[in-house]
Amino acid sequence: MQSAGSGGDRLDVPLTKIIFARHGATDWNAQRRYIGHTDQPLNELGRHQAKELGSALVHFRLDAIYCSDLWRARETACEVQRAVYDAGQSRPPLFEDARLKETDFGWIEGLTYEEAMARFPEEMTRWYEQMETQTPPGGKESLSDVRSRICHFMKEVSGQDYSRILIVTHGGVINSWLEHIGKKPFWENPLKHGEWTECDGQEVRETE
Repeated sequence: MQSAGSGGDRLDVPLTKIIFARHGATDWNAQRRYIGHTDQPLNELGRHQAKELGSALVHFRLDAIYCSDLWRARETACEVQRAVYDAGQSRPPLFEDARLKETDFGWIEGLTYEEAMARFPEEMTRWYEQMETQTPPGGKESLSDVRSRICHFMKEVSGQDYSRILIVTHGGVINSWLEHIGKKPFWENPLKHGEWTECDGQEVRETE
């Protein structure tokens, strides 16, 4: 595993395809609990989703894989990397980057929506009504803050010598980016665990 920012050994290769994938499910995901920086592994369903994701993405012939530094994303990314190698292709390098991690949900980390509303009704209402500028109760990042770090990451990645990349990350990060490039509103049809979507490299360059 390598740190992000390292380029490939090819030169002047345009970034043409970006695949965003949401990590497989964890126990807290299954229980519909807020999970941000809590570092849980995939559960049995999540491991199955990761394997299915790997099988689905083999045909893209990935040049590199980037993932959040949280366990659930890293485990998912490793399954994709393994699937690519098992298919007889070169093993794509895998880079971790903290800018791809989910937001920290602060006081409501590990709670369900109902539990959070019961304990912090005012803070929860304010957050849901003004997510662009408000943080989760006890959290440190607004939606705008999350978008800022993913945009910085995407600008950096677009300068690397890779043509087809996979980014394994979290629901909030993916939704923030897709809204930023005009693909869909934040809450519209979010990816389920183990699902993926494509973006064109041009969409990254147009936002720089």
